[in-house]
Amino acid sequence: MLAALTSADAVTWLSICLKTLAYAATLSAIGSVLVLATLRELSEHGRAALRLTAVASVLAAALFSVLRLPVRASFLMGGTWDGATDPMILGMVVDSPLGTSVALRLVGLALILAVLWSARAGLVLAVLGACIASASFALRGHALSEPQIILGALITLHILCLAFWVGAFAPLARAARLDPPERAGALAHEFGRRALWAVGLVVLAGGFTLALLGAATPSALSSPYGQMFAVKLVLFAGVLTLAAVNKLTLTPELLAGTPGAGARLRRSIGVEAGLVAGILVATAALTTLSAPPGNDDSAQTAIYAPPEGRAHQTFGDAS
Repeated sequence: MLAALTSADAVTWLSICLKTLAYAATLSAIGSVLVLATLRELSEHGRAALRLTAVASVLAAALFSVLRLPVRASFLMGGTWDGATDPMILGMVVDSPLGTSVALRLVGLALILAVLWSARAGLVLAVLGACIASASFALRGHALSEPQIILGALITLHILCLAFWVGAFAPLARAARLDPPERAGALAHEFGRRALWAVGLVVLAGGFTLALLGAATPSALSSPYGQMFAVKLVLFAGVLTLAAVNKLTLTPELLAGTPGAGARLRRSIGVEAGLVAGILVATAALTTLSAPPGNDDSAQTAIYAPPEGRAHQTFGDAS
Protein backbone atom coordinates (compact mmCIF):
# COMPACT_ATOMS: atom_id res chain seq x y z
CA MET A 1 0.00 0.00 0.00
CA LEU A 2 2.83 2.41 0.86
CA ALA A 3 4.44 1.72 -2.52
CA ALA A 4 1.15 2.45 -4.26
CA LEU A 5 0.80 5.74 -2.38
CA THR A 6 4.32 6.90 -3.14
CA SER A 7 3.94 6.09 -6.84
CA ALA A 8 0.45 7.59 -7.19
CA ASP A 9 0.05 10.47 -9.63
CA ALA A 10 -1.63 13.84 -9.07
CA VAL A 11 -5.05 12.65 -10.22
CA THR A 12 -4.97 9.72 -7.81
CA TRP A 13 -4.07 12.00 -4.92
CA LEU A 14 -6.77 14.45 -5.95
CA SER A 15 -9.24 11.57 -6.01
CA ILE A 16 -8.23 10.55 -2.48
CA CYS A 17 -8.55 14.14 -1.22
CA LEU A 18 -11.97 14.69 -2.80
CA LYS A 19 -13.17 11.34 -1.53
CA THR A 20 -12.05 12.20 2.01
CA LEU A 21 -13.76 15.60 1.90
CA ALA A 22 -16.95 14.10 0.46
CA TYR A 23 -16.96 11.43 3.19
CA ALA A 24 -16.43 13.98 5.97
CA ALA A 25 -19.03 16.47 4.73
CA THR A 26 -21.63 13.78 4.05
CA LEU A 27 -21.13 12.18 7.46
CA SER A 28 -21.43 15.61 9.09
CA ALA A 29 -24.69 16.34 7.23
CA ILE A 30 -26.19 12.95 8.09
CA GLY A 31 -24.93 13.01 11.66
CA SER A 32 -26.21 16.53 12.36
CA VAL A 33 -29.73 15.38 11.50
CA LEU A 34 -29.47 12.20 13.58
CA VAL A 35 -28.20 14.17 16.59
CA LEU A 36 -31.07 16.66 16.24
CA ALA A 37 -33.54 13.79 16.12
CA THR A 38 -32.19 11.77 19.04
CA LEU A 39 -30.51 14.03 21.65
CA ARG A 40 -33.16 15.73 23.76
CA GLU A 41 -30.68 17.62 25.95
CA LEU A 42 -29.58 19.93 23.14
CA SER A 43 -30.30 23.56 23.98
CA GLU A 44 -32.29 25.72 21.58
CA HIS A 45 -29.15 27.62 20.66
CA GLY A 46 -27.39 24.31 20.10
CA ARG A 47 -30.18 23.12 17.83
CA ALA A 48 -30.08 26.32 15.78
CA ALA A 49 -26.29 26.02 15.38
CA LEU A 50 -26.57 22.36 14.42
CA ARG A 51 -29.13 23.16 11.72
CA LEU A 52 -26.65 25.62 10.20
CA THR A 53 -23.93 22.96 10.43
CA ALA A 54 -26.19 20.51 8.60
CA VAL A 55 -26.86 23.00 5.79
CA ALA A 56 -23.19 23.93 5.38
CA SER A 57 -22.26 20.24 5.38
CA VAL A 58 -24.92 19.48 2.74
CA LEU A 59 -23.55 22.15 0.41
CA ALA A 60 -19.96 20.95 0.89
CA ALA A 61 -20.93 17.29 0.45
CA ALA A 62 -22.82 18.04 -2.76
CA LEU A 63 -19.90 20.01 -4.18
CA PHE A 64 -17.22 17.44 -3.36
CA SER A 65 -19.40 14.52 -4.51
CA VAL A 66 -20.10 16.13 -7.90
CA LEU A 67 -16.43 17.07 -8.37
CA ARG A 68 -15.57 13.39 -8.12
CA LEU A 69 -17.20 12.79 -11.52
CA PRO A 70 -14.77 14.82 -13.69
CA VAL A 71 -11.84 13.57 -11.60
CA ARG A 72 -12.96 9.99 -12.30
CA ALA A 73 -13.24 10.85 -16.00
CA SER A 74 -9.69 12.19 -15.95
CA PHE A 75 -8.62 9.02 -14.15
CA LEU A 76 -10.11 6.91 -16.93
CA MET A 77 -8.09 8.79 -19.54
CA GLY A 78 -4.82 7.91 -17.90
CA GLY A 79 -4.68 10.95 -15.64
CA THR A 80 -5.01 13.54 -18.40
CA TRP A 81 -7.13 16.60 -17.63
CA ASP A 82 -8.71 16.39 -21.10
CA GLY A 83 -10.74 13.46 -19.84
CA ALA A 84 -12.37 15.66 -17.21
CA THR A 85 -14.19 17.63 -19.92
CA ASP A 86 -14.70 14.89 -22.49
CA PRO A 87 -18.51 14.51 -22.91
CA MET A 88 -18.29 10.82 -23.82
CA ILE A 89 -16.09 9.90 -20.84
CA LEU A 90 -18.16 12.04 -18.50
CA GLY A 91 -21.27 10.27 -19.77
CA MET A 92 -19.69 6.91 -19.02
CA VAL A 93 -18.90 8.05 -15.47
CA VAL A 94 -22.42 9.39 -14.93
CA ASP A 95 -23.83 6.04 -16.11
CA SER A 96 -21.47 4.10 -13.84
CA PRO A 97 -22.13 3.05 -10.22
CA LEU A 98 -20.28 6.20 -9.11
CA GLY A 99 -22.76 8.37 -11.01
CA THR A 100 -25.72 6.47 -9.56
CA SER A 101 -24.27 6.78 -6.05
CA VAL A 102 -23.69 10.52 -6.42
CA ALA A 103 -27.20 11.04 -7.84
CA LEU A 104 -28.85 9.23 -4.91
CA ARG A 105 -26.63 11.09 -2.45
CA LEU A 106 -27.72 14.42 -3.91
CA VAL A 107 -31.36 13.43 -3.43
CA GLY A 108 -30.68 12.57 0.20
CA LEU A 109 -28.70 15.76 0.78
CA ALA A 110 -31.50 17.85 -0.74
CA LEU A 111 -33.99 16.31 1.69
CA ILE A 112 -31.65 17.03 4.61
CA LEU A 113 -32.13 20.74 3.86
CA ALA A 114 -35.67 20.31 5.23
CA VAL A 115 -33.98 20.52 8.63
CA LEU A 116 -34.40 24.29 8.27
CA TRP A 117 -38.16 23.74 8.53
CA SER A 118 -38.80 23.94 12.25
CA ALA A 119 -41.95 21.80 12.10
CA ARG A 120 -41.70 18.10 12.95
CA ALA A 121 -42.32 17.24 9.30
CA GLY A 122 -39.09 19.02 8.40
CA LEU A 123 -37.09 16.81 10.76
CA VAL A 124 -38.85 13.69 9.44
CA LEU A 125 -37.91 14.61 5.87
CA ALA A 126 -34.35 15.37 6.94
CA VAL A 127 -34.03 11.96 8.65
CA LEU A 128 -35.35 10.31 5.49
CA GLY A 129 -32.72 12.24 3.53
CA ALA A 130 -30.03 11.08 5.96
CA CYS A 131 -31.04 7.45 5.37
CA ILE A 132 -31.02 7.93 1.58
CA ALA A 133 -27.62 9.63 1.66
CA SER A 134 -26.28 6.75 3.79
CA ALA A 135 -27.68 4.21 1.32
CA SER A 136 -25.80 5.93 -1.51
CA PHE A 137 -22.57 4.43 -0.14
CA ALA A 138 -24.01 0.96 -0.82
CA LEU A 139 -24.45 1.46 -4.56
CA ARG A 140 -20.88 0.85 -5.66
CA GLY A 141 -17.61 -0.82 -4.87
CA HIS A 142 -17.56 -4.05 -2.87
CA ALA A 143 -21.18 -3.37 -1.83
CA LEU A 144 -22.13 -4.66 -5.28
CA SER A 145 -20.74 -8.11 -4.44
CA GLU A 146 -23.04 -10.92 -3.40
CA PRO A 147 -25.05 -11.05 -1.20
CA GLN A 148 -25.70 -7.52 -2.43
CA ILE A 149 -28.81 -6.76 -0.37
CA ILE A 150 -27.21 -7.83 2.90
CA LEU A 151 -23.97 -5.99 2.17
CA GLY A 152 -25.91 -2.88 1.20
CA ALA A 153 -27.90 -2.95 4.44
CA LEU A 154 -24.76 -3.48 6.54
CA ILE A 155 -22.90 -0.62 4.86
CA THR A 156 -25.89 1.71 5.23
CA LEU A 157 -26.16 0.84 8.93
CA HIS A 158 -22.41 1.34 9.34
CA ILE A 159 -22.60 4.81 7.78
CA LEU A 160 -25.61 5.86 9.88
CA CYS A 161 -23.92 4.89 13.15
CA LEU A 162 -20.58 6.46 12.23
CA ALA A 163 -22.36 9.63 11.09
CA PHE A 164 -24.18 9.89 14.44
CA TRP A 165 -20.81 9.85 16.18
CA VAL A 166 -19.27 12.42 13.83
CA GLY A 167 -22.34 14.65 14.00
CA ALA A 168 -22.08 14.89 17.79
CA PHE A 169 -18.57 16.39 17.83
CA ALA A 170 -19.60 19.99 17.10
CA PRO A 171 -22.63 20.22 19.45
CA LEU A 172 -20.76 18.53 22.31
CA ALA A 173 -17.78 20.86 21.94
CA ARG A 174 -20.08 23.87 21.67
CA ALA A 175 -22.05 22.85 24.75
CA ALA A 176 -18.85 22.33 26.76
CA ARG A 177 -17.78 25.86 25.81
CA LEU A 178 -21.03 27.84 26.07
CA ASP A 179 -23.64 25.95 28.10
CA PRO A 180 -23.77 25.70 31.90
CA PRO A 181 -21.72 22.68 33.10
CA GLU A 182 -24.79 20.74 34.23
CA ARG A 183 -26.48 21.21 30.84
CA ALA A 184 -23.33 20.27 28.92
CA GLY A 185 -22.81 17.28 31.21
CA ALA A 186 -26.40 16.12 30.68
CA LEU A 187 -25.91 16.30 26.89
CA ALA A 188 -22.61 14.40 27.08
CA HIS A 189 -24.22 11.78 29.31
CA GLU A 190 -27.14 11.32 26.92
CA PHE A 191 -24.79 11.00 23.95
CA GLY A 192 -22.65 8.49 25.85
CA ARG A 193 -25.64 6.23 26.44
CA ARG A 194 -26.76 6.31 22.82
CA ALA A 195 -23.20 6.03 21.51
CA LEU A 196 -22.87 2.60 23.13
CA TRP A 197 -25.46 1.31 20.66
CA ALA A 198 -23.79 3.14 17.77
CA VAL A 199 -20.38 1.66 18.58
CA GLY A 200 -21.77 -1.84 18.88
CA LEU A 201 -23.58 -1.57 15.56
CA VAL A 202 -20.52 -0.07 13.82
CA VAL A 203 -18.38 -2.99 14.99
CA LEU A 204 -21.00 -5.63 14.13
CA ALA A 205 -21.78 -4.18 10.71
CA GLY A 206 -18.10 -3.79 9.87
CA GLY A 207 -17.26 -7.28 11.08
CA PHE A 208 -20.06 -8.95 9.14
CA THR A 209 -19.15 -6.97 6.02
CA LEU A 210 -15.53 -8.11 6.20
CA ALA A 211 -16.62 -11.69 6.78
CA LEU A 212 -18.94 -11.63 3.75
CA LEU A 213 -16.14 -10.19 1.63
CA GLY A 214 -13.72 -12.89 2.80
CA ALA A 215 -11.37 -10.27 4.27
CA ALA A 216 -11.74 -11.21 7.96
CA THR A 217 -8.85 -13.69 7.99
CA PRO A 218 -5.27 -13.47 9.32
CA SER A 219 -3.93 -13.96 5.77
CA ALA A 220 -5.68 -10.75 4.73
CA LEU A 221 -3.03 -8.79 6.63
CA SER A 222 -0.53 -9.76 3.95
CA SER A 223 -2.52 -7.78 1.37
CA PRO A 224 -2.43 -3.98 0.95
CA TYR A 225 -6.15 -3.89 1.79
CA GLY A 226 -5.61 -5.77 5.04
CA GLN A 227 -2.66 -3.62 6.06
CA MET A 228 -4.53 -0.36 5.50
CA PHE A 229 -7.56 -1.78 7.27
CA ALA A 230 -5.31 -2.60 10.24
CA VAL A 231 -4.33 1.08 10.36
CA LYS A 232 -8.02 1.99 10.44
CA LEU A 233 -8.57 -0.42 13.34
CA VAL A 234 -5.73 1.15 15.34
CA LEU A 235 -7.18 4.63 14.80
CA PHE A 236 -10.65 3.39 15.72
CA ALA A 237 -9.26 1.85 18.91
CA GLY A 238 -7.89 5.29 19.76
CA VAL A 239 -11.33 6.82 19.18
CA LEU A 240 -12.94 4.24 21.47
CA THR A 241 -10.33 4.87 24.17
CA LEU A 242 -11.00 8.60 24.14
CA ALA A 243 -14.75 7.98 24.11
CA ALA A 244 -14.40 5.81 27.21
CA VAL A 245 -12.39 8.55 28.96
CA ASN A 246 -15.06 11.09 28.02
CA LYS A 247 -17.88 8.91 29.35
CA LEU A 248 -16.27 7.58 32.51
CA THR A 249 -14.18 10.57 33.61
CA LEU A 250 -14.87 13.87 31.85
CA THR A 251 -18.67 13.65 31.73
CA PRO A 252 -19.01 13.00 35.50
CA GLU A 253 -16.59 15.89 36.14
CA LEU A 254 -18.69 18.14 33.93
CA LEU A 255 -21.89 17.12 35.74
CA ALA A 256 -20.19 17.85 39.07
CA GLY A 257 -19.06 21.28 37.89
CA THR A 258 -15.34 20.46 38.21
CA PRO A 259 -13.27 23.47 37.07
CA GLY A 260 -11.66 22.94 33.66
CA ALA A 261 -13.77 19.88 32.81
CA GLY A 262 -15.34 21.61 29.81
CA ALA A 263 -11.97 22.59 28.36
CA ARG A 264 -10.63 19.06 28.83
CA LEU A 265 -13.70 17.62 27.12
CA ARG A 266 -13.26 19.98 24.16
CA ARG A 267 -9.62 18.96 23.79
CA SER A 268 -10.55 15.29 23.93
CA ILE A 269 -13.24 15.80 21.28
CA GLY A 270 -10.71 17.61 19.10
CA VAL A 271 -8.27 14.68 19.27
CA GLU A 272 -11.15 12.26 18.66
CA ALA A 273 -12.19 14.22 15.56
CA GLY A 274 -8.59 14.14 14.34
CA LEU A 275 -8.49 10.36 14.67
CA VAL A 276 -11.76 10.05 12.76
CA ALA A 277 -10.28 12.28 10.05
CA GLY A 278 -7.37 9.85 9.86
CA ILE A 279 -9.82 6.96 9.48
CA LEU A 280 -11.54 8.77 6.59
CA VAL A 281 -8.22 9.45 4.85
CA ALA A 282 -7.24 5.80 5.27
CA THR A 283 -10.63 4.72 3.91
CA ALA A 284 -10.30 7.00 0.89
CA ALA A 285 -6.82 5.66 0.13
CA LEU A 286 -7.95 2.09 0.78
CA THR A 287 -10.88 2.23 -1.62
CA THR A 288 -8.87 4.06 -4.27
CA LEU A 289 -5.77 1.89 -4.31
CA SER A 290 -6.92 -1.60 -3.34
CA ALA A 291 -9.83 -3.97 -2.87
CA PRO A 292 -10.61 -6.78 -0.40
CA PRO A 293 -8.61 -10.00 -0.97
CA GLY A 294 -10.40 -12.12 -3.53
CA ASN A 295 -12.29 -9.19 -5.03
CA ASP A 296 -11.84 -9.37 -8.78
CA ASP A 297 -12.55 -5.65 -9.24
CA SER A 298 -9.29 -4.56 -7.71
CA ALA A 299 -8.81 -0.83 -7.74
CA GLN A 300 -5.09 -1.42 -7.58
CA THR A 301 -5.21 -3.06 -10.99
CA ALA A 302 -7.45 -0.35 -12.38
CA ILE A 303 -5.06 2.44 -11.46
CA TYR A 304 -2.39 1.09 -13.72
CA ALA A 305 -4.70 0.14 -16.56
CA PRO A 306 -3.89 1.59 -19.99
CA PRO A 307 -5.51 4.99 -20.55
CA GLU A 308 -7.71 3.77 -23.38
CA GLY A 309 -10.03 0.81 -23.79
CA ARG A 310 -10.21 -0.23 -20.12
CA ALA A 311 -12.63 2.30 -18.74
CA HIS A 312 -14.98 -0.35 -17.38
CA GLN A 313 -12.33 -1.68 -15.01
CA THR A 314 -12.39 1.37 -12.78
CA PHE A 315 -16.11 1.38 -12.15
CA GLY A 316 -15.97 -1.40 -9.60
CA ASP A 317 -13.81 0.27 -6.98
CA ALA A 318 -15.22 1.12 -3.61
CA SER A 319 -17.02 4.33 -2.83
